[in-house]
Amino acid sequence: MKDKAFNELITKLSICEKCTNLKKKNNTDCSLINIYKEESLAKQVPSIWTDWYHRLDSSLMIIGQDWGPYEEMKKLHEAYLKNPTPEVWIQLIESEKSLTKKMLTKFLVESAAYNKIVLDQEKINQIFITNAIMCARKNNHYRGNDIDLKQSTLNCSEYLKRQIEIVHPKVIVTLGYYSLFALSKIFSFSISKKLTEVIKETPIIKVNDYTIIPAYHPSSQIKKEIQLEQYKKIWENI
Repeated sequence: MKDKAFNELITKLSICEKCTNLKKKNNTDCSLINIYKEESLAKQVPSIWTDWYHRLDSSLMIIGQDWGPYEEMKKLHEAYLKNPTPEVWIQLIESEKSLTKKMLTKFLVESAAYNKIVLDQEKINQIFITNAIMCARKNNHYRGNDIDLKQSTLNCSEYLKRQIEIVHPKVIVTLGYYSLFALSKIFSFSISKKLTEVIKETPIIKVNDYTIIPAYHPSSQIKKEIQLEQYKKIWENI
């Protein structure tokens, strides 16, 4: 049932053109690449982070900002297609050594241990991970002003909402400001303009039967002890 619903979502994403020709007011090119036109890429390996179809029953959803460069996703997909087995996919995931992945894993494992939960790699591989912005960047950089974060987030909100409906997690963790901004628009709640203020004022946000935990981006320049406090709330609420 969930597979069918997710297939329908991928089909809708594949024909979306909202961000493929996006420009800012100063005419800066902020267009993104729609990865969902390549069905095998979208359905099997949308990123180094997640194989969506094996995680649709997850009680935890983590929402980041965007997938990053298309070229990185393409390289991963091409490597996977040489031997498309679950074992190869796990090897590819674990071979990726970005700071973001390293720190996110660290916070998840340590916060789980604090709550007397053993979070091994197998359990980590069951977490549903997605992004506020569904398409990929044209360039080879993860940062920069060549992406319209606010507009692309708004453009993708209907697709993120549908993912949440399909997976129906107990807890949703947002990494950074724009993933939380997306949820504020989807569920119609107000947030401050600074993430530090949001976390201080509302470290846990209850919407319908979802528990939303706003967290700093794991590689942000925030003290690790402060970041870890938010991650501890995941296991207290699952």
